Amino acid sequence: MSIVERVLGLSLNYKLGIAVFVFTVAAYGVLFYLGRRWRNEFEAEGVTYWSAPKEERIQELMDDVWEPKKITFLYGISYFANGFVRSTFSLWVPIFLLDEVGVSTAEASLFVGLMYISWSWKMFVGLVADIFPIKWGDRYYKRKPWFVITGVLYLLGIVIMILSDIYNAPVWTVLFPAVVSIITAGAFYDMAADSFAIDVTPPEYHARVIGGASTAGQSLGSALATILPLWLLDVGGYKLIFTLAGVTGLTAFLFLSIKEPEVVKERSLTREAIAFTFTERTVIIAVLIMFFRSFTVMKITAPLGGMFSFTIREIIGADISMVSTLGLVATLAGLPGSWFGGNFSDKYGHRKAFTVATIAFAGAGFLWTTITEGAVVWFIIVAMVSAFLERFWTGTTFAIMADSTPLAMSSTVYQMYMSWSWIGNIPSSVMIGYLLDIDLATTALITSVLMIIPLLLGYFIKPFEAGKASDI
Repeated sequence: MSIVERVLGLSLNYKLGIAVFVFTVAAYGVLFYLGRRWRNEFEAEGVTYWSAPKEERIQELMDDVWEPKKITFLYGISYFANGFVRSTFSLWVPIFLLDEVGVSTAEASLFVGLMYISWSWKMFVGLVADIFPIKWGDRYYKRKPWFVITGVLYLLGIVIMILSDIYNAPVWTVLFPAVVSIITAGAFYDMAADSFAIDVTPPEYHARVIGGASTAGQSLGSALATILPLWLLDVGGYKLIFTLAGVTGLTAFLFLSIKEPEVVKERSLTREAIAFTFTERTVIIAVLIMFFRSFTVMKITAPLGGMFSFTIREIIGADISMVSTLGLVATLAGLPGSWFGGNFSDKYGHRKAFTVATIAFAGAGFLWTTITEGAVVWFIIVAMVSAFLERFWTGTTFAIMADSTPLAMSSTVYQMYMSWSWIGNIPSSVMIGYLLDIDLATTALITSVLMIIPLLLGYFIKPFEAGKASDI
């Protein structure tokens, strides 16, 4: 059997995963080739990316648009919606599929892995946003129009969910398109908010805003998504739960009140931007960190990891109220981790904080190997410690990604990093579904050991000319 025949014989999830992987690698390959050729020309001519010292130019570009409180609040709100949507679907879709529809654990795991497929394509949407600023009034904008598009997509997703019969129709032809519609709108929202925040946030605030505000907002949204559905189940069932998740995304319209930077050279997609970005080793390393992050213990220990409800079922069974309570406890424990991580990272350095957080979170992961079925109290303790350290770790990771992002291609490059994390979700969900069939201890052991990969990669992250940060 030829390779082509083997690929054609694979199930849909593998085909989609391969397609995303191939397109992403191909896009990066083209940009790397062009960048290498142009960089050789620029270096021979003595051309550099910045027209003045980086720190000076960064400050100049951000002076008129940096509103710390407003930007931090709005960015936190965007991630509140992000956390509510992702936790609602990550926690309640598996329960709905397993207990209401009656599918197998393997099929439910596959559904969870595939429903986020649109997030893998954010790099390409970001590329369009960077290449084609949209004229609005008397000037061009790179971000505001995308918040409008996001809000419209959420409205469409809400309508689809309301009109769909998720209880009686086939899972893959009705529920899956409805869920993917709302999650795709979330991917647009995430892309637009991330891009704007990176455009206007000074590097010395990266951990507190890009890392801290995002993870804190995400945790609050996730916390609400663990308790509100218990009441909503009696009012309107699972359809109301999933529809409300879409309503939170309408907060995208709030971003229309922001001040967006002018589209000047440093914020434009140019040959210099491509040449001094995609040829950098740091960019490649950042991509690898995000990809291997998907295979770590975060997947089973964090409410936003995608597989947390499967973990709870391993310990206490299918009690919905207990699933909700434990999810809430773990999520709230992560809030101080966001605050501590953001302040610690900006004070002592993003890479140093990343190293500390990675080691600590891996240690917490090993504690999950000691949890046995029915050990609810010990589960709560371990889950709270893990949630605190996961938010700390995730915040430092996002800060490093922001440091490694250039202003001209902030949407393309930052979303490329995030896309690689979502690309990893498909094989990692299959791997973890298989490991959970063995037992939780084996799953926790293997995924904790895998933390060593991002830890080692982080050591080689360094500032580069086009990147925002002068120090990481």
